[in-house]
Amino acid sequence: MDFENEFGDKGCVVTGAASGIGLAVAEALLRAGAFVTLADRDEKTLGAAVERLGSHGARVRSVNVDVTDQTQVQRLIEDSASRLGRIDFLFNNAGVGGTMPIGEAKLEHWRRIIDLNLWGVIYGIHAALWVMRRQGGGHIINTASLAGLVPLPFQALYCATKYAVVGLSESLRYELAAEGIHLSVACPGAVATAIWGTPIIGERIEVKPPEDAVSVEEAARHILEGVVKKKGIIVLPESARQLWLAYRTSLESTETLLLNLAAQRRDAFRATGSFYKPTGDV
Repeated sequence: MDFENEFGDKGCVVTGAASGIGLAVAEALLRAGAFVTLADRDEKTLGAAVERLGSHGARVRSVNVDVTDQTQVQRLIEDSASRLGRIDFLFNNAGVGGTMPIGEAKLEHWRRIIDLNLWGVIYGIHAALWVMRRQGGGHIINTASLAGLVPLPFQALYCATKYAVVGLSESLRYELAAEGIHLSVACPGAVATAIWGTPIIGERIEVKPPEDAVSVEEAARHILEGVVKKKGIIVLPESARQLWLAYRTSLESTETLLLNLAAQRRDAFRATGSFYKPTGDV
């Protein structure tokens, strides 16, 4: 799909843009001729991303932002709107994964994942709504997960935040449609990013993503195609779409699948003590 007609010369903000899906989305937008502000809390990685995208010149800009800080997010949106003249597309993409037994979860895990995955999205929406209402429209794209549509075992904390993002996005999609403000929520399944080795709290380690994980470039293409079509829920890849469909239409069969997945993950955790160790098929 040719994205130039949709994104050319448009003002875009992408959070979590230093790596993974965020960086791939930002790069695709720049190739389509957009003006893009990359926001991320990892200043070093963000600098490397900007260097990689340097050929796009003045159309790319970076801002060091922690999306758990409302003041920083507000400033990001206001400054981007002032610099770009408008914000046509906001991608609330920053987030963290989380696979762990509920008995291992401490309140600090809950606070961290909610602050990043949910409050980060809320802050972005809250700040962008004023801008988009003033300019007469816009499009907000929130990154959730397949875990926001299907209750994956040993991911209760992650599911709690991503289900919330899906519900928030869908509710606002209907509420704001009459104002020309569109909402989409991206729900990726397995994508080859660093999220697989990143715990909710602590340092990440190198973990290979699942063999069926799609590339970040493919994920970005699916997401942007969905944005162009103004889809409400964008599920990718096809295997994730099929699981979601099965969960909605054939609960009995997916219940067996999810119970089996729970057993596999339980065994893996008992064998290694962590889902983030590079041993074990989890």
